[in-house]
Amino acid sequence: MRLLLLVLVLLSAPAWCATSAAGAPTEQQVEVTARLPGARDEKTLAQLLSARDAFERHHALAPDAALAFRLYARLDAKDLDRLRLFLVDGRQRTEVPLDDHQRFTLSPDWTRALADRGALLQTNLPDGAVAWKVDVRSPGVPAGQGRLGDLRLECEADTFHGNLQRGLRTPVSAILDASDELCRLDDAEVWFAERPIFGVALVSGMRRRVLPYSYLHGSTGTMTLAGLFDWPHALRDRAYFLPLEDRSWPDDTQVMFDAMDDPQPEPAP
Repeated sequence: MRLLLLVLVLLSAPAWCATSAAGAPTEQQVEVTARLPGARDEKTLAQLLSARDAFERHHALAPDAALAFRLYARLDAKDLDRLRLFLVDGRQRTEVPLDDHQRFTLSPDWTRALADRGALLQTNLPDGAVAWKVDVRSPGVPAGQGRLGDLRLECEADTFHGNLQRGLRTPVSAILDASDELCRLDDAEVWFAERPIFGVALVSGMRRRVLPYSYLHGSTGTMTLAGLFDWPHALRDRAYFLPLEDRSWPDDTQVMFDAMDDPQPEPAP
């Protein structure tokens, strides 16, 4: 009899366990997946500090000017409406304020030691969405105009020294940069006017030169390679080069723009 009772208990155990398990709350496993963000447009702090070093070496080109950096929309002008910039130091992100022209300056806290740790300046936009430029403006330069010495200084601080400009890097250019001769080439740097332009003129006293169209809109470049540089799409209509090889123009030369939205003269009757 005892053996029979033991057998009955053993036979009923699985059913009792199953009933208890069915009555108990079940544990669910939830897997959460998210797409990793793509690469963000960024520059290292080391690049910006190198640009500052070059700016200080060539400061005589614009003695009263201060150094700033500016971001332009390369692909879509509407990107500027949502542009944000951050200093990234390891896992710490600090937003960098931008002015109305998407410019910022180097903070005194951005030291070489911070750069050596790999700190970088990163936007919230995908890689290739913005163009990073050195911005130099002497006091008293009217809005919508430029000063040749300021632009020469931008080239010295930007091209290769800061390495901010998107473009091809050749061994010959590296040699010229090391000898401070790179910014004596007409195509060393591309600049952007505030508005789309028809033309650019240099004015120094009574001397005036209207630049040929080959200096405008990246017109002499190989268009199949335009995506490697900073002037496609949103910037092509305001891009221009300068005759940097002609050193006869003084640093105080005015750079004048014929903007597309300026009032145009009435045609002759």
